[in-house]
Amino acid sequence: MALTNRILVKAERFFKVDVRYLLQGTLWSSLAQVVITLSALALSMVLSRYLPKEVYGHYKYVLSLVSLISIFSLSNLNYAVLQSASRGFDGSIIEGFWASLKWSALIFLGALGLSVYYFVQGNWGLAVGILIGGALGPLITAGSLTSSFLIAKKDFEGLAVHGSIIGSFIPAAALMTTALLSQNYLIFVAVYFVTTAGVYLYLYHYALRQHHPNPENRDPGMINYAKHLSFMGILGGLAGNIDQVLLFHYVGPIQLALYNFAIGVPDQLKGPLKNLDGMFQARFANHLPTDIRKSMQTKTILLFIFAVVCVAIYIPLTPIIYHLLFPNYLDAVPYSQWYSLTLLAMPFIPSASYLSSKRLIREQYWYNALSNGFRIAFIAIGVIGWGLAGLIGAIIASRFAGGLTSYVLYRIASGKEVAPPVV
Repeated sequence: MALTNRILVKAERFFKVDVRYLLQGTLWSSLAQVVITLSALALSMVLSRYLPKEVYGHYKYVLSLVSLISIFSLSNLNYAVLQSASRGFDGSIIEGFWASLKWSALIFLGALGLSVYYFVQGNWGLAVGILIGGALGPLITAGSLTSSFLIAKKDFEGLAVHGSIIGSFIPAAALMTTALLSQNYLIFVAVYFVTTAGVYLYLYHYALRQHHPNPENRDPGMINYAKHLSFMGILGGLAGNIDQVLLFHYVGPIQLALYNFAIGVPDQLKGPLKNLDGMFQARFANHLPTDIRKSMQTKTILLFIFAVVCVAIYIPLTPIIYHLLFPNYLDAVPYSQWYSLTLLAMPFIPSASYLSSKRLIREQYWYNALSNGFRIAFIAIGVIGWGLAGLIGAIIASRFAGGLTSYVLYRIASGKEVAPPVV
């Protein structure tokens, strides 16, 4: 034990990072990611073999529309909960849960309006699917806040076991069973939303039982900060879903299905680092800018090395992976290889986390406006002009443009010796 402590101390001095904190979070995150990846892999293999591409494309389109509608609620409340809980306001999870449900009434109203539109157009399938998502989406949005709370409490084990592992296995198992019994995308939509809402509500109740948050211990500035973040997030939500929507309308559901299989494996490679943004925010929240700057370069370099290794391994293995796992989607191979280059933008994660952790509202407005503006413009031009190939190129370009934007804003903001006051 003494030898281990000495090694950890030397590692922390050399890398200028809290190695214990990163190991604790990363190990549990990696364990959970193994289960998530295996669940997603099994689900993708079953869907690629038993579900027609057109059916899968419609299913993904409904999910994208519901996600798009969700941007008009308190969509980024999770970041505010993370910040507040990191500062000791445990009641933020309870306040956030009920505030999310209240504001998510907008999700249902938006879904109802869109459902009526598709019903009038004669597409009752999309109308019913969107209505299902609009009814259950608010529960998913509210329950998902728990993940941020558990990260802030450094309960990486609870998040991994009760959130990531259970939360990925149950919906995946339900969807695989559905694929073997039905090819109706409405049933897939219903199964997805019911199981996902169920696991998030389970996670919320786990957090209440395990951590006993005091509902009176609230951050008075949390909801106001969440409104700022959510207003910024409108453009981000649009940017995050416009690829699916435009591809469905301009190219069709089959190409949308191909696109989702092309990006699926590279996105899974990011799995072990998906919680890094939250971990960095929780860590940066209680440190001065001068202390953060000392370790920022090391974090960036380590993430860059990890990204390069992942891309170098993935590109030559892509044809083998798709021949073995997704033989019906071999056309996705070149698109997936090119899309893997987006992994190289991972080194910009810490700089974006810094802006959130210090509640730099003005800088976050600039970051969201510029990065999401780039993404929307690039994707619109790419899809309309060149279809799926144009979309992949647009995403690569927008990832780097957004990353560079966050880094420039971080450099400017971190030059201040004193962090700005909390909202």
